[in-house]
Amino acid sequence: MPNDDQAISETITSRIGDVLTGLFGEASPSTLFSEPIQNGDDLVVTAVAWERAGGFGFGAGQGQSGADEVGSGEGGGGGGFSQGRPVAVIRVTADRVEVTPVIDFTKIGITLLLASVGVWRALSR
Repeated sequence: MPNDDQAISETITSRIGDVLTGLFGEASPSTLFSEPIQNGDDLVVTAVAWERAGGFGFGAGQGQSGADEVGSGEGGGGGGFSQGRPVAVIRVTADRVEVTPVIDFTKIGITLLLASVGVWRALSR
């Protein structure tokens, strides 16, 4: 039988999970795959990569600026994001299933550019 500390911890963990799910959504087949679209005799479905992240923080401080002057402050904040991007198109025909990857040439180009700059900087030292 769990003790009071375990019950409190489980309740807090559950509530945090509920809040995060409410903010960022929940992974489900409808989140990762589109509704099938009829194209002639074929069905077409898109698949996505889904990312979500968040964070928060709090702080407090106190200090003395003069002989009798004491100051203090507190603060907190948080943020997050949730995004999806297409990664494949799935085509289902009567006799086969085709999966065509979606290639993000912009992301590849930026990666190559940044890698080239990194190599150039390392070699120029």
